[in-house]
This record gives sequence, C-alpha cells and structure tokens, in this order.
Amino acid sequence: MCQIAIGLAIFGVYLSVAHGIAVSRSAADARGSDLLAVERWLHVAATEPLNNALRGHTALEILAAWEYATTYIITTFGLLGVLWARTDPAYRWARDSLAVTTLLGVACFALWPTAPPRLLPGERFVDIVAIHHPPLSWGGGPVSAGANQFAAMPSLHVAWAVWMVVASMRARRVGPAGRAFGAAHLGVTMLVVLATANHYVLDLVAGGAAVAVAAPVAGGMGRRATASGTRRVAAADELFLHVQTATNPQYVGGVAVLDTSLGPPPTLDALRRHVAARLSATSRLTRRVVPAGRLRHHRWASDGDIDLSWHVRETHLPAPGGQVALDSLVARLNVTPLDPDRPPWRIWLVRGLGAHRVAVVVIVHHAVADGLGVVALLRHLLDLHPPPDPHRPADLHPPADPHAPTNLHPPADGVTASPSGPAPGPGRARRLARVARTPVTRPATVVSGLVSLARDGAAPPMTLSGPLGGSRTYLTTASSLPAVRSCAHRLEVTVTDLLLAAVGSAATAAVAAAGEEPSGQVLRAAVPVTMRMPGSDQHGVPRGPGNLTAALRLDVPLGPMPPDRRAEQISRRARGRRASGRLPASAAALRLMGALPAPLHRAAARSVYRARFFTAIVSNMRGAPRPLELLGCPLRDVFPIVPLAAQVPLSVGALGWNDRYCVAATVDPARLDPVLFGTALRAALAELTSPELTSPELTSPELTGRARTSPPPGRPLARSA
Repeated sequence: MCQIAIGLAIFGVYLSVAHGIAVSRSAADARGSDLLAVERWLHVAATEPLNNALRGHTALEILAAWEYATTYIITTFGLLGVLWARTDPAYRWARDSLAVTTLLGVACFALWPTAPPRLLPGERFVDIVAIHHPPLSWGGGPVSAGANQFAAMPSLHVAWAVWMVVASMRARRVGPAGRAFGAAHLGVTMLVVLATANHYVLDLVAGGAAVAVAAPVAGGMGRRATASGTRRVAAADELFLHVQTATNPQYVGGVAVLDTSLGPPPTLDALRRHVAARLSATSRLTRRVVPAGRLRHHRWASDGDIDLSWHVRETHLPAPGGQVALDSLVARLNVTPLDPDRPPWRIWLVRGLGAHRVAVVVIVHHAVADGLGVVALLRHLLDLHPPPDPHRPADLHPPADPHAPTNLHPPADGVTASPSGPAPGPGRARRLARVARTPVTRPATVVSGLVSLARDGAAPPMTLSGPLGGSRTYLTTASSLPAVRSCAHRLEVTVTDLLLAAVGSAATAAVAAAGEEPSGQVLRAAVPVTMRMPGSDQHGVPRGPGNLTAALRLDVPLGPMPPDRRAEQISRRARGRRASGRLPASAAALRLMGALPAPLHRAAARSVYRARFFTAIVSNMRGAPRPLELLGCPLRDVFPIVPLAAQVPLSVGALGWNDRYCVAATVDPARLDPVLFGTALRAALAELTSPELTSPELTSPELTGRARTSPPPGRPLARSA
C-alpha cells in the first residue's frame, strides 16, 4: 500500500507540473523548433519522413495510435507486477529506478517545457493519435485535460521501454522470451513515437539518458536500505505479530532429545560456540522486530550484538526429571515472553531428563519461521551431522573440529555466501502451484478458490472454543513412522488424514468429558500446507526464511467410531478441498491483506486468525529421513511446538524424523482436560499403528510422556545458568 501511495504521489507531481505551472506557448514552440533544426543539421530528423510514411494507411494509423496510448502502461506495470508476484530480487531496483526515471522526466517537463512536432506552427506534421485516439485512454477524449501537451523532452514512452529492457535483463525470473519481447517493444515504441509526430529523435536519446542516470541512483538506494538493516516484515510473517497477545504468544519451536550413551553430553560453552559459528548463515536470527506504530508496519532491524549468554541457556529439570518434567518445562517456555529488544529466539540445553539423555529446546517467534523453517533452523543453526558411515569415503565425513562451520547444508534462510546474493528460487505463485498441483497462474483458479472459501463460512461452533487462559499443557508421544505410513497406505489415505483422525478421537473424548454429546459435531482444523519444495536440494533441506505456507480448513467428524473409519471419512471430505483452488486462494488472500495499510492489516489478521473460522490447528511436517547427531550425540526424537490461536485451545504438530513419528500437542487446560485428551490421542495412534492396520513386520508404537500443565506466566523456571 505504501508503494501504491508513492506511485500516486508521483502522478500527483506530474499533474501539478502539467496544470500548476504556467507555460509560455511561444517558448515551448521555440524549443521544439530548435530541436528540429538541430536534428535537420545533424541529418537525423526521422520524425517527418516516418510521419509521412504512416499518413494515409488507416489501419496502421489506428494500430500506431493504440500502441502509443496503451502499451506503455500495460507493459511497464505488467513487468513490475510480474517481478513483484515472483519475488524477483530485481523488483526493488526496478521499482526504484522506474520512480527515479519518471521524476527526472517530470522535472524536465517543469524546467524545459517543449512542444512536440505535431504542435509546431508552420510544420506539416499530422497528429495521428488525435485522429485515432482510443476512447478513455490517457490524453484523449474526456481525459485529455490530464495530459501535459508540452512534455516532449524527454520521451517517457521510450524511457519506460528502455527501463523495461534493462529490468528484464537484471531479473532472474524473466526468460529469454521475455527479454526478446522487451527489446521488440522498445523498437516498436521508438518507431511509433516518431511516426505519430509526438517526439523528436533527441527526445528518445534523452529518455535513454534518464534511465542511465536512474539506474545507479536506484542501486544506491537499495544498498543504503540494505546497509540500514531495516526492512518491513513480510505480510505472512507479520500476521503472527498482529495476533499475539500477552497470554497467547506466537512461538514455534522444537524439542530435540539427544542420546548421550555413546559419548559425553554437550556442554553449554560448546553449544554457544557451535551456534556462534553459524549465525552468519541464519540472518533472520540476527534481527530484532521494530514494533509497529499506529500507521506503520513492523520492521526487521539488524542487531549487531547478539548476546549468546541470553539466547543460549542451560536449565536442569527438577527431580525425578524425565519426559514428564521436560514437557512441563516446554509448556512454561511456551508462555514465557521473549525480550522484545532482542532477536526473538532462545535455545535451552536441558539436563536431568534421564540416564544418557539431554534435550535441546528451540523457541522462535512465528514471525521468524514456520514449522519447516524451524526444522531448517535445527538442521543448520545446530549443524546436525549424520553419524559417520564407515562405508563411505573419508572425505565425506564431518570436519574434525566439531565447532567449525560446515557446508553440508546450505544456509537455513536461503542466503548464500556468494557475493552475487541469494540463489533464485520459484516465485510465490509457482511455489504454491507445485504444492497444490493447481494452475495458480489462471485467475479462474484463484477466483474459484475464493468462492469456495467464502462458501466454507464460519467453523461449526464448539464449546471447547473460548477465551484462553495464561497456562499451557504440552504433551508428547512417539510412534513408529513406518507403521504410520503402512496404515495410511493400507487405508489409502494420507498421513495427515491419520493424524486428524487421532485428533478427532481425542477431541471426542474431551467433548464427552465436558458433558456434551460429540456425535454430529465437527472439529474444523486449520492444516498448514507448505509452499517450500521438498528436496529443494540434494539433502532435502527447505529453503527460505519466514512463513511460506497456505492453509486448508478440513472438517473432522466427532463421535464414537474407530480411528481408521474416521480417517477414511476425513480423506473423502478432504480430497475435494485439496483439489480445489482453496490453497492458492488462501495464499492470495493473505497477500492482499498484506497490501492493506497497517491498521487495516492488523484488524484483518485478528478477524480471520481465530475460532470463528477454525477450532484447532493440526500440522504434519517432514523431518530428516536419516539418523542425525549434534556435537557427537545422536538425535532420538524431535517434537514440534505449535502455538494456539485466539479462542482456539488446541494445536497438534507431528514430525517424521528418522523412522520416528513424533507428535506433540499444546492445549489450554482451562478449555479441555489435557490428561484425558492425551490418553485418547495415544490410544488412537496405538490403534492406527496396530498390527491389524499395518504390515505384520512392523512393531507396535512406543508411547512416551505424560501431560503436564504449566503455571501462569511469571512463575520462575527451573534452575538456569
């Protein structure tokens, strides 16, 4: 919206020059006559012969008039829109250089108003555009009063066409065909502005010179913006800054359980050195959030001094420790505010978990990363190495120094060390289209999806929804990932469908315990679908910072029924929604919300991210497909942390990690019974992974952990260093 306002301001400057400055007609004519005389002296006066050649060919005259009046607008702003939609790195330069080019032209109009050839007295030019002007186009008919009749020098038509060629050459997501089109458009524009007697040859030269001046100016503007370290928080990321409250912070993260039976456990100093060596590759973790004003959006600001003594801490679980105490700690960390004056993340090294086990808890604000973004941070910030394989060549083993950075994986936020900047990736539309397998480039698909979203309407009401309290319960369970996949294959459903079925069974128990009849009720779950491409590199590491997801709202039927039957019902209902245009439509709606002024964006975010539209959040994510280790300690389990939404008391996240299916739920104990919910969730997962629903060779799941409720914010944590 700010960029639209700037564009309107530039247009206002143009109108002010056109109508707010008195122009001497005789002086403007004299300048035009002088330009024509110089061109004739130099033998480059091409306007007159081209105008004469076009005269009398009615069809060509009409085509030339339409080209002059319309294509410069369509092509210029069309290319700018394509660069914006595809998140091309050249967009910022293209936007700034176009603005500078236009302002330079307007300044020349103000300081040196010049009559075009068609208006010169005593000459025999024919005003082709005036004869065949397209209706309602700029400068013709009812809107002719808005045009500046003495804006011959320089030619903005040619300047914008030159800009289009340069911008397409700089763009990473404009192919050879697009660049060839830009060059052809420049040639046609030069012929048309001369043949219609709207410009002199020297006007064309001046238009190219304006772009030559604007290009380095725009480059300097971009470098200064980068050096200042401030940048607006992206719309998808800012949503979570808008919807958070003091009692419902929007923190995501992960709980990694390490096996220390093969060597000494990691020390706090070693972990801090490990993190310090990798911060340069995770730029999001070196930035803090500048709070939004009443009329301003949130911004990222570089934090030059990262105090790892605050960001990386150590804590000891109270006796007797174990998974129960770890879950209780995570529940408290889930509602413990992060320091707003620091980058919004913390890492806790947790001891006292049990014999030969320690945990690393990563807490990150949702504005920094989504679920798979946290997985990427775990794999890059902590630099998780696969255990040495004696059968592979020695040069493929991790570096000897456990604290030295490694190039095993690319940076977590997609920023490479190359001086040329980040490698290009698919634009927003293409990323989403690949995930949704939907032709998002077709407007009809998005429109159809928007209609479907509107028809979905509000979520069915549930008494479980309501104002949230200040405490949380975090509960975990782990199953065999091959058993889960085998069950999904046998039932011909997705793993997400199985997870939703287990959540439905647990929600049924919670509703019945609250004294209601669950039969006939529906739990509407918001299911994030990643726009990140699996296998984006040879290691399968997701790239790109921030939140790159769209959301599907899937209905989960409640009531007494076997989990496998519930999964089949969910699958049948979900197929149509997954195949519809809801995914690209939800992404488009989020994008449009981000274009709103800050107050409206804030209000829109808070109105849609709440129980009115969904009553649970269920996220199924892919993790690492092979064993990994941190500082010599193999990873056993990795549980995700998923926050709640306004009046939504339940979120469930699942992460497949090295043949383990790790499920974690965050609930508000003031709205539903966490012990009952956890027991029913484990029972449903156990039934789904039982031998009757999986291959005989698969073992039964291992269930770990019990529910523990956190105290309200403000209660001290366990002993910490």
